[in-house]
Amino acid sequence: MQFGTVAKSVMTCVCIAGVGIGYVWQKNQIYKLGDEIKKRESALLAAEKRNAMLASQVAQLKSPAFLEDRCQQYNLGLVSPRENQVVRLYEPGPEWDMRFTPATTMQAQTLSRKSASRLVAQR
Repeated sequence: MQFGTVAKSVMTCVCIAGVGIGYVWQKNQIYKLGDEIKKRESALLAAEKRNAMLASQVAQLKSPAFLEDRCQQYNLGLVSPRENQVVRLYEPGPEWDMRFTPATTMQAQTLSRKSASRLVAQR
């Protein structure tokens, strides 16, 4: 036997063995990742169920009937406010936002002029 033939045969066997070991290692990694994905999906499902349960519990605790029942149970003497005791705050519209945006200063000025002209026209 010649040295070159033996070396080629050994190198071929080493390459085939390396490819086989690599294939088995990758299959093992795929299996482990699939297992991890299943565990995380089940944890996610459990967390979603818990969130839904807690959301329904919060909704129940916020309900007016529940709150009135608790007020009566603990004799707090709380009642709903009268209409004249309620202060309503209104959120400003886009005109307000445009006023403070530096890039749209010209648009805000144009908009305020249009608003002013509408007010004058309405009078």
